[in-house]
Amino acid sequence: MIASSNTLKAGVRSLQYFACLIGLFAVTAAQTSIDAAGEEQLLALVNHERAKAGASPLNLDERLTRAARNHSQRMAEQDSLVHQLPGEDVLLLRLTAENVRADHDGENIALNSDVAAAHAALMESPQHRANILRPGFNAIGIGVLRSGDLLYITEDFAHVLPDYSEFEADAAAQQAIVDYTRSLNLPVPARKSRTQLAHMACDMAREDKLDSARARDIPGVSSAVAWTATDLHNLPAGLKKILSQPVQSGYSLGVCWSTSRSQPGGVYWLLFVTY
Repeated sequence: MIASSNTLKAGVRSLQYFACLIGLFAVTAAQTSIDAAGEEQLLALVNHERAKAGASPLNLDERLTRAARNHSQRMAEQDSLVHQLPGEDVLLLRLTAENVRADHDGENIALNSDVAAAHAALMESPQHRANILRPGFNAIGIGVLRSGDLLYITEDFAHVLPDYSEFEADAAAQQAIVDYTRSLNLPVPARKSRTQLAHMACDMAREDKLDSARARDIPGVSSAVAWTATDLHNLPAGLKKILSQPVQSGYSLGVCWSTSRSQPGGVYWLLFVTY
């Protein structure tokens, strides 16, 4: 097959055009990079401030760091300094997407040419300073993206919860019941296995509704309590009232970690019954 002169010229122009695009992309990519040293410097500065304030140091969490770096990348790409960019989820959902279980979170963002200067500016802002010093946070992720002479900075804070397996979560909830009854000098009630309660707990999450009535339909059940929790060691008042008297005929328990419409970050859904 023989191409005409015009066809060849058009092909050359197309190749030149795409070569220019590729060259432009290469230059842009070369100018944008993760500043790992800057991230380490910020972690040290943040924990230094916390030490001065009497707060525990924050653990660097790689999942939070991925979320922070992704946000810094988005800010650089869109040349914008905001907490939620168009098409981006809120922070809670960004952390959930990284498999972070947390009941508190916060975020600092900054744009500067120097890490230390950015940190100093954040400390001068009451809201950002509060995130850095908040005693309730135990983890941080830091994303510092260098774009030319500028640094796009994101600090993602969270109170990260234990990443229990189903078995570990069930055991933690059971231990809370044991500890509470012992604190009242009462005999520890016997637990009866009833796996359907865990399925019922997950059903509540899917329906996004606490419903202890469904458990009362189980033959032999005399009372039931349903609740949600991020800390399995905190028992609800209704359950404590039941446990304040000896539970003679035993109990069963169902635990399910799940997200829902009202709990997009996820919580434990629990059902407790006595016989």
